[in-house]
Amino acid sequence: MQHGWAEEIAEPARLASHSLLLGAASAGQRLVAVGERGHILLSDDRGRSWRQAQSVPTRTLLTAVCFADSQFGVAVGHDEVILTTHDAGQTWALAHFVPQAQQPLLDVVCPDAGHIIAVGAYGIYFTSQDGGTNWSEKKFESAGDPGRDFHLNKIAAATSTRLYIAAEAGHLYRSDDRGMTWRELPSPYEGSFFGVKPLAGNVVLAYGLRGNLFRSADAGATWRRVQTGTQAMLTGAATLPDGALPGATVVIGLSGVVLVSHDAGNSFSLMQQEDRKGLAAALAVGCDALLVVGEGGARLLNIAPGVACGAPTR
Repeated sequence: MQHGWAEEIAEPARLASHSLLLGAASAGQRLVAVGERGHILLSDDRGRSWRQAQSVPTRTLLTAVCFADSQFGVAVGHDEVILTTHDAGQTWALAHFVPQAQQPLLDVVCPDAGHIIAVGAYGIYFTSQDGGTNWSEKKFESAGDPGRDFHLNKIAAATSTRLYIAAEAGHLYRSDDRGMTWRELPSPYEGSFFGVKPLAGNVVLAYGLRGNLFRSADAGATWRRVQTGTQAMLTGAATLPDGALPGATVVIGLSGVVLVSHDAGNSFSLMQQEDRKGLAAALAVGCDALLVVGEGGARLLNIAPGVACGAPTR
């Protein structure tokens, strides 16, 4: 951790749950959302009400959060800030902070408590092997794409060993050894990718600018464009557990875009939100409900209105 900078504490804010939020994750039954001014919000009733975490030692914009289990989690954000929690998000400790670097961490993945990876602007790549106590920065390198410093926008785990990264300028990467080495995947377009979502088997979605969404059935070796009916930037994705919509996949984006698939990402229908506020991240909170966070804070969406969980659909 960089010393010599005054630590700031996130201040209580009555409307924090309606402020800009960029990331969300589950800590067991608890939902945790992060966003501007170091706000970390907790919900123990599936997103119906929120409260701020008791102690957050930063006022920096937080961009992402992940949990390895019901208690241990990591949040990252601008100024290379990394926070850790061991009590399901109630209190947080500052693990890394380098404001003079002037580069943000954009995403973090927690395959398990002993192995965490955070990525961000200009190819920054941090790893921890001891539950977030110590962090090492190394040069992100990909076979076939050495020495480049593209922004690494999103990292996602398909399994404990297989990981994907979505990056700028049409770059996609896959690791099959827990992030030890990376290979560049063939890209279906040259625009930036802002997310990647592994589905069952070798299926994976990649999405980015101007409504561009692509599906691969072979772990990224080949891609097929999926029509979205929007030109909004796509920013996040989630899968719902079996229930009202077995195998449902949701992709969200700016301008209130919500895309819903009932066939494992082969096709999507548009559920345009009337307020058109930008959405940044999505998280399933049941078989028919989705937590979305973004410009309007945190809110719940019913993806299957009028359909009870467990009921058959046609």
